[in-house]
Amino acid sequence: MAHLSYFVKQRPNAEFISPTGKVPLLKVRRTLIPEFSGIVDFVAKKGVKLCAHLSDSQIAEMRAHMSVMDVLLRNVEMYVMWKHNDTYTQLTRYRYGSVYKWPLNWILPAMKRREILTKLQDSGWGDKSTEEVLEQYEKALRALSSQLGSKSYLFGNQPTEADALLFGHLFTIITMSLPCMDLKNAILNYTNLQDFVTRVETEYFKI
Repeated sequence: MAHLSYFVKQRPNAEFISPTGKVPLLKVRRTLIPEFSGIVDFVAKKGVKLCAHLSDSQIAEMRAHMSVMDVLLRNVEMYVMWKHNDTYTQLTRYRYGSVYKWPLNWILPAMKRREILTKLQDSGWGDKSTEEVLEQYEKALRALSSQLGSKSYLFGNQPTEADALLFGHLFTIITMSLPCMDLKNAILNYTNLQDFVTRVETEYFKI
């Protein structure tokens, strides 16, 4: 979206070399910049801001939407991937452990699951039922769909950092085959969100 030159490297140990233990991870020469917000701040300091055309009030609103996505959508996704038993046993455990040899391919997913479940508990999500989690997800999607409306992007005809973040969340769920289809089905209830994903993929990621 920002038309910056980059290339992608797949690294099984990305989370372990990340300063915060989280991905995505950007490497610029010897500098490591972790997480979406860190990368956005880094390129902004270089003078690249997708939101440069927005007013101060719109930027504040954009940041509020990004906060919802970064906290609520992330917690929902972690809940489904790591706490939902069918998803963990049929998908997450194997995907996370696939790059390691036995016995690490069993030990590390179990350790990661304990770590995630502790984080969910600390953030008040550990005791929620699946139905409660899906209800929160539906509310977030409804708000994002309302903000998008009939526009091409969340704040008009030009993409912002919020659009990049939203695309990442929605595209991942839509294109992933999950035992729990509730998240994908919730997204598919909103035609404008589906169209948004298709638009961004076609414009920025199709070769």
